[in-house]
Amino acid sequence: MENVKHEKWSSGFIFLLAAVGSAVGLGNIWRFPYVVAENGGGAFVLLYLGIVILLGIPLLMTELSIGRMTGKAPINAFDQMVKENDVKAKPLWTALGWSYMLVPLGILCFYFVVAGWTLNYVTGMVMGDFNGITAEGAQESFGAMLGNWKTLIFWMTITLLITIGIVSQGIKEGLEKAVKILMPALFVIMVALVIYSSVTGEFLESVKFMFTPDFSKITGKTIMMAAGQAFFSLSLGSAAMMMYGAYLTKDISIPKMACGVALADTSVAILAGFMIFPIVFAHGMANASGPGLVFEVLPVIFTDMPMGQLFGVLFFLLLAFAAVTSTISLLEPMVALLEEKGYKRLPSAFIVGGGVWLIGVICALSLNVLQDVRLLGGVEALKDKNIMDIVEYFAANVFVPLNGLFVAIFIGWMVKRSTMIDEFNMGDNIVFKAWKFLVCYIVPIVMIAVFYDAAIGF
Repeated sequence: MENVKHEKWSSGFIFLLAAVGSAVGLGNIWRFPYVVAENGGGAFVLLYLGIVILLGIPLLMTELSIGRMTGKAPINAFDQMVKENDVKAKPLWTALGWSYMLVPLGILCFYFVVAGWTLNYVTGMVMGDFNGITAEGAQESFGAMLGNWKTLIFWMTITLLITIGIVSQGIKEGLEKAVKILMPALFVIMVALVIYSSVTGEFLESVKFMFTPDFSKITGKTIMMAAGQAFFSLSLGSAAMMMYGAYLTKDISIPKMACGVALADTSVAILAGFMIFPIVFAHGMANASGPGLVFEVLPVIFTDMPMGQLFGVLFFLLLAFAAVTSTISLLEPMVALLEEKGYKRLPSAFIVGGGVWLIGVICALSLNVLQDVRLLGGVEALKDKNIMDIVEYFAANVFVPLNGLFVAIFIGWMVKRSTMIDEFNMGDNIVFKAWKFLVCYIVPIVMIAVFYDAAIGF
């Protein structure tokens, strides 16, 4: 049954919406701004943009091409390419396919928990639970949510069921319809929030901060942070882009689509900065970051602003939409793999979703009932991480850079040059030669550095 033919995207534009939806997640909207704040402002932005162009786009082209050439989920895709290109060490590349599949499953196990937080806060904003709340009250509210395992599991389950409902309907009836609604809504809400933030906050100060580089803050660690952010925000090193590439028709240009996805994803990250920094600067809270920024600081800020409740609802709705567009792309590869094994899509979606739910429950419990459990307490660098932190750590910091490293080696050194020239349909020109050089030499070097920094260097 591995010869099953998957549906194809209706158009390049629909693929672009879906791919950007996969890339644009919670990390783009709240992680990018605070990473910028901690790493030199404009200098970090320039580094990030350079890495996206020189490394992110070539690697994105690589993953999309593997998907389209084979039309299969990563495990079967690598197996087919090994046979067609007479590549040695087949078990290694088959293992790479499995590694690609493990990343989205690992990410989903904790991502559904965090996505559930956003839905919880949407309802809280609608009900007016945060009206007049103080900073201490917001911290207590966030802590109370984390401590309530029933609340966490309930909203995690709701997000999971929404995702299963979309994925189970297939490409045209499920994913396409979802992104046609969610992505335009996401951009409209984001633009509205940027305008609102610019009018009520310190917009010019934010522009200066975002685009005035302070190169004195650039270190080797900063460069690795920028690289990691670029690769993770583009959904690289996971099965999502490879699977979405499998649904591309041959008439669509992969280089153009890769550039389009990178441009849109980067634009959202920049817009997120203009959405958050003006209101944070206006309230003297520029040092806030991470979950504390989104779930503890922003509710307090919104309650003090004109029409704050409305825009607070829109903000957390934006986060929820961004979460769902990512979760559907992360659940899709394993569902597609089961399809290739002969299973129907609906039960496949529930089988995969059920497995993710079980581990997700453990992740949720690690924030309260199991908060003192340390699976790797004997490892110095990991001794303080709970179960959810461990799952996130290995999925994002270990497997993502390793996958990026080995897929670059595979495509750059193992696959026939003529095969890639035909797939990109651009000839053996300067653009192709630049892509080849970057994938063969630069991407592997950077991925080794990122892996060392994130997984070994601590």
